[in-house]
Amino acid sequence: MGNNNSWKLKDVLLIAICAVLFGVIYMGCTYAGGILYGLLTPAGMGSLGYEPFYGIYFMAGAFGIYVMRKPGTGIVAELLAAIMECLMGNYFGPIIILSGLVQGFGFELLIMLRKYKHYDRGTMCLSAVICSFFTMGYNLLISGYNKIAVPVLLIMMVVRVISAVVFDGLLTPALGDALVKAGVLKGYKAAEGVSEDLED
Repeated sequence: MGNNNSWKLKDVLLIAICAVLFGVIYMGCTYAGGILYGLLTPAGMGSLGYEPFYGIYFMAGAFGIYVMRKPGTGIVAELLAAIMECLMGNYFGPIIILSGLVQGFGFELLIMLRKYKHYDRGTMCLSAVICSFFTMGYNLLISGYNKIAVPVLLIMMVVRVISAVVFDGLLTPALGDALVKAGVLKGYKAAEGVSEDLED
């Protein structure tokens, strides 16, 4: 069991590639969210601007844990993607590194509790929902969301959950399965488990 969970060079390379690719994507989402924030501010809904992108912000962690299926891979992938985004000049600064850690842990939490044995669509979708609530709790404590009106917060939560389920519960596993079928992920645990997950 220990050998199966130990990291190999190919694991490090995959995580590094994820960090770069998703770091760039996260950067784009941050600027897109900023534009949407500005457009919604006159209507008093500016805080909603980033919510449609939250599911995308979780994707490095979701992809990492779905493909590699080893303890900590979701957390590390999300953390490194956040560091990469920070190095590229994200205007929120180093605080996004902590956000990345929270997002990675929030997504991996359920899979961790299930002893890294379940990666079916139901588990991925539920992990996305849990991550949405986990990160909202973080935002309430750290990001000043506690000052936002409750009705707006509820709308934000709904949008975040929908975004997370679509991008992380459905799209990320579909992307992983497609890459497995294309032979890109040969040697990773997802290639061993994809056929049985597709049957669930």
